[in-house]
Amino acid sequence: MPKYTSRLDKRSKKKSNVILNSLIGIVVLLIVIVGATIFLGNDTEPAAGDDNTAQNNEVADSISSNEEEESSTDAGVEEDEETSTDEELTEEEQVDTEADTASEDSDSEDKPVADGESLSQDEEKEDKEKEDTEKKDEESSSEEDKKIVRESDEPNVKKEIINPNWKPVGTVQTGEHVYKYEDTSSPDWQEKIDALAYATGLSEDNMTVWWVERNGSDHKAIGTVAPKDQSTTYRVYLEWVDGKGWKPVKMQELIENDKD
Repeated sequence: MPKYTSRLDKRSKKKSNVILNSLIGIVVLLIVIVGATIFLGNDTEPAAGDDNTAQNNEVADSISSNEEEESSTDAGVEEDEETSTDEELTEEEQVDTEADTASEDSDSEDKPVADGESLSQDEEKEDKEKEDTEKKDEESSSEEDKKIVRESDEPNVKKEIINPNWKPVGTVQTGEHVYKYEDTSSPDWQEKIDALAYATGLSEDNMTVWWVERNGSDHKAIGTVAPKDQSTTYRVYLEWVDGKGWKPVKMQELIENDKD
């Protein structure tokens, strides 16, 4: 009996070892499978991430390219619009310039001609008037240079002035000269006033006539005048020249107005 039991135990123990080893092998295999799955899974995930990143980069590049194309298109449109606007402004300015030129030409062509004179005749007339004015200024300057100014011993006379360049002022009177001393509207009276203004250099608007009288004959006269501010008083001696009018021959600057 004891020997038989021992054999059974050995068989039973051997069988248990086989089962245990099998289980251990299965566990080890599972561990290997799980580990491999974990490692393989980690390796494949980055690859997928790389693919996603690449796809995202492509999408971003595409969007950026589209935006650049749109920006370039918009810039081109804006440049075209600005160019078109500049061209329109240039055309408008050109039209305005042409209109102004046409207007100036029209004004020049439509400018009225006085008394039937041409434009060239008007210019010649203006040049002649300018020359006459300059000539008068030169003559006036020359007359001033030739004036003789001297002290006088006469009472109430500050100084005496004689100008050899004095000339008759002209006349509209014909025939025998008739002296007029009361009719202030007569040509003779007005011509005496012209001669007084000519000798003193005062304009008639700035001249007060205090006295005009005959000086011994109808061919001589004396006038006393002063500027409106009464700063100076002049006594002027006149002589009549037949056919040429009254001519100043002497002028005195008075100390005070003796006809006031």
